[in-house]
Parts: sequence; structure tokens; C-alpha cells
Amino acid sequence: MASDLATQNRDHFNQIASTYEKDLEEGLLSLAKAIKARRDWIGVDWNDHVKVLDYACGTGVISRALAPYATEIIGVDISEEMVAQYNAHAGALSSDAAKMSAIQGNLTDRDHPPAEQFADARYFDFDLIVVGMALHHIDDPTFAITRLGERLKRRGVMFVIDNHSRHHPHNEGPDRLGGDEDFHQCLGADVVKTVRHTGFTQGALKAIFEQAGVGGDFDHVLLEEPIVIRPRGIMVELKLFFARGERV
Repeated sequence: MASDLATQNRDHFNQIASTYEKDLEEGLLSLAKAIKARRDWIGVDWNDHVKVLDYACGTGVISRALAPYATEIIGVDISEEMVAQYNAHAGALSSDAAKMSAIQGNLTDRDHPPAEQFADARYFDFDLIVVGMALHHIDDPTFAITRLGERLKRRGVMFVIDNHSRHHPHNEGPDRLGGDEDFHQCLGADVVKTVRHTGFTQGALKAIFEQAGVGGDFDHVLLEEPIVIRPRGIMVELKLFFARGERV
């Protein structure tokens, strides 16, 4: 059930929050660089007031990549420990960066409506909603993107970052994961049970966006360079995609 998965995700990300950025530093830096390089492709007018929801925000890597260009960024994450890390990083930003803060919550649980506070107008009319490396942890991606899309302004942008269909690890050497094995396997059973999808094809993402009402001007790109992470010292190359669409 969704509530079981939510608990598993919350417990897992609470456990790893304090070391998340240190453990994945190389890949997170590359991802932030890729986001900045494609900020015009995302399709919002960065010269105007830009209000962003970073859903499943984690420690705020994506928020911080967008902070020099956005006006206000609200992070939401199921893990209170991730939220604490996010807010600590936000507090260290320079004064000319976007106003940035996070709150613990779940906006995409089919079994339980969001907490009453998320009915406030502050949590609607976003110019941009980003879901970074979280969709594969969600049972029903179409339901999740639909619920999030309802919080966008008309013509607001949904921006998803995730794994493209399969992971692509190096396949030789004692410190490398072999074959097409999902890299989550090397992190243990607690991680594996939080994962519902090993990746998404372009066609699958387009269908999800269209069914969710955010398929306007849909576009999908694969990052030219893999994102390298080294969980538990094992080198893994992730083939990631960026997908964007507008609320219609």
C-alpha cells in the first residue's frame, strides 16, 4: 500500500540524510551543473517572479542549483531529517539567492490527503514544480504528477529528473557493479524496498505527463554524460533524463 511505501521511504531517507551529500558528492555536483546549463530549456521566464516547488527535495541540491535564478523556492519532503538538512543549507546561502525553505509532508499519497496546512494558497500557483530522482520511489507516478500538477499555474512547468529505463553501471572490476543489475541492489534490502521503478522511457514519461494534464509542449532529453555516483565505494554511472511539460 502507498502508506507502507511512504513509511519505508521516510525511514530510509531519515537514516541517510546526514551523509547523503558527502556520499553522493560527485554525482550531485554534476547534476546541479546540468540543471544550470539547461535552465532556459526548462521554459520559465527567469526574468520574472518565479515560484518553485521542489518536491521530494531531499537536502536541496536542485533548489540550490535554481536559487540564483528563482524568486521563491519551497521544498517538500517526506523525511524530516532531509528537511532539516535542506533548511541548514538554505540558511547558508548568500542574501541574493532565492528565498528558500522546506517543510515535511507528503502531497502524493493516494490513501491519505495532504496535511491541512498544504491547502493554504502558499502551496499553489507555482511557476515550476521539479521532481528530482523521486518518481522511481512512487507507486503510481501518474497519480503523483496529477496531484502535483494541480498546484501549478496555468502554463506552469512540470520538470522531472529520473533514471532512463535502466541504470548503466560499469561492468568490470571488483569495485564496480556488473551487468544490468539495478544499482540499488548494492545498497541493501532497506533501499531496494523503497524502489518501484528502475527507470522510465521517453514514451512512458510522455504518457504520464499527458494523463496528468501537464503534457503541453512536452520535451525530453537524455543527459549527454552519465552521472557518476559511488555508493559504498562502487562506481555507478546513471543515465538520467530531463522531462518538462506545461499545465494545460
